[in-house]
Amino acid sequence: MGTIGNPVFCALVVFFTLLFLLNLKSFLKIIPSLWDCVVRWKGNLDLENSIQLCRSRNWIAAILFLPMCMLVYAFGLYTPGFVVNLPPSLQLAAVAGVFLVYLALRTFLNWQLEMHNYGTSVFTAANRSFYNYCIILFFLLFLSGGVLSVVFRDGRLVRTIMLWETGLTYAVYIFRRGQIFASCRDPFSTFLYLCSLELLPTAALVISANLL
Repeated sequence: MGTIGNPVFCALVVFFTLLFLLNLKSFLKIIPSLWDCVVRWKGNLDLENSIQLCRSRNWIAAILFLPMCMLVYAFGLYTPGFVVNLPPSLQLAAVAGVFLVYLALRTFLNWQLEMHNYGTSVFTAANRSFYNYCIILFFLLFLSGGVLSVVFRDGRLVRTIMLWETGLTYAVYIFRRGQIFASCRDPFSTFLYLCSLELLPTAALVISANLL
């Protein structure tokens, strides 16, 4: 998408690289907990129950938001027509804006759930587990994107592989979130929670990528 030679994009890469390095200690601190979230659902509860780890996770997730949008933009993982037709200087801003709306919708739906269930620790951990897997996904895409771009010259193949990685990571997240819900709710309620909290915002994002 024309990222090479784009001064704004390059400046953002330098800025967020330095910002991440300044907060490397916080990231290293949460790595074991993030891996624990992958291998067992209770890892998400353990992370959320630690104020220090939770704050570090939240801060790293916030730092990586725009770099994630930059990855999506650079590899063309989200390319609806209204973004492609914009001037190059506005395309990254449009991608970031879409994902801000996506996060806002998720936050609103999660807030409604927490209000209904009085903000229990289980529901809070289930809702915020999204940030854990977003951090994991960023580094998966970052590392694989760099390697695949060197190994394969076909950008479409690289994009396809990265989309599959995104889908698999999302599937693991959905499975773990479902397990967290199931620890305090019956299977039918768990299914309804997942449909309302995940299907709606994610379906809207996918539809916007294919129809707009």
